Amino acid sequence: MYSDSYTASKILREELKDAGIELPPYSNAAHHLTPWNDSRAEKAQKLLKEFEIDHDSATNGVFLPYKVNEYVTTEVLHIGKHSLEYILEVERVLSLVKKRDGTQEDAVDALHDIRERLLNGELKLNKPKKE
Repeated sequence: MYSDSYTASKILREELKDAGIELPPYSNAAHHLTPWNDSRAEKAQKLLKEFEIDHDSATNGVFLPYKVNEYVTTEVLHIGKHSLEYILEVERVLSLVKKRDGTQEDAVDALHDIRERLLNGELKLNKPKKE
């Protein structure tokens, strides 16, 4: 039997592929931009629902590497627990859209910005492990 997180990632992976997102040339994880199963992200999850965006939709996803290899350049690694700083940034971005009376399209654009920041390494997902 698979865990809920495995099932959700599998659903998200299929949604991303169905949306025409190409699989990257590295081992990857289908990452939910708004964490769906983390109690620290309840506010962000609520905002996602208010904008009528399903947590498993391609809008809320991105393929991220889970280990370094020759194909990984700027992308953040999807390893371990997400940092509180990352979760608060997602919440901040979605809250700002709501505060400005933004639409679903505005929320989609905001999520895309988070996606781009993860792919270019501007936004960190995890705290580095202590040596």
